Amino acid sequence: MTLEYPPYEFTEEGRVKGLAVEIIRAAFRQMGHDLTIEVYPWARSIDMFKNGQVDGIFTFFRTPEREEYTFFSKEAVIVQPITLWVLKDATIEYNGDLAKLSPYTFGVVSRTSYGEVFDTAVKNGILKTDDANSIEACIEKLVGTRFDIWISNHHGGVYSLKKAGKLGLVKELSPPVQEVPAYVGFSKKRNLAALRDAFDNVLAQMKKSGKHAKIIKDTMDGLK
Repeated sequence: MTLEYPPYEFTEEGRVKGLAVEIIRAAFRQMGHDLTIEVYPWARSIDMFKNGQVDGIFTFFRTPEREEYTFFSKEAVIVQPITLWVLKDATIEYNGDLAKLSPYTFGVVSRTSYGEVFDTAVKNGILKTDDANSIEACIEKLVGTRFDIWISNHHGGVYSLKKAGKLGLVKELSPPVQEVPAYVGFSKKRNLAALRDAFDNVLAQMKKSGKHAKIIKDTMDGLK
C-alpha cells in the first residue's frame, strides 16, 4: 500500500510510479517475488496495513506507535533531504543554523511536518511561517515574493518546480535542514519479519552496487 506523494509514489495513466516505487519493485524482482502496489488515501492504507489486510506499506516514517504493529525495514528506501528554496537573485545565506534565518518568513503547506528540526524551531517561535494549501500554492507565493523562503523535501521540490516551469527562477540553499529516512513497513500480523530481512539484504546490496542511486537519478531524469 502507498499514497499519492510525488515524486516518491504517484499514479500516472493508471500506473503507480515514482522514486520509492521503482526502488521497491527492483528489490522485489531481485528477491524473486511478484509485487502488487495499490494507492489509497493514506489513513485507509495505514488502517488496512495495521489490520493485516496487506503485507506492506511505504513510504513509512518510523514512530514508537507504528513499531507496535510494524516490522520496519532497517534499510531506508529513500532519505528525504529537507531543503530551503529562495528566488535566484536572493542574497539570503544559510550555513545550517536556522536561528540565523529568523528575520525571514518561511512558506509551508498547512499541517505538514518538515522534520523535527524545522518543526521544533517553528513551535518554539524561532521561525515565522506563511501557510498555503498545496506545494503549487507555495511555489506561486515564492515567485510572487509573498514570503522569503520555501521549505520542501528536495526531490518533491525539484519535481514540483519542474512541473510548474519555475525551476529556473529559484535556487536551493545548502546544507539540508535535515535528512529524514523513510522505510517499508512489513506486517507483524502476517509474521513477515523474514521477508523484511530478505528485503533489507537486497536493498543494502543495491546501495553498495550503485543501483539504488542510479534508479533515483534515472527516475528523476525521466519525470516531466
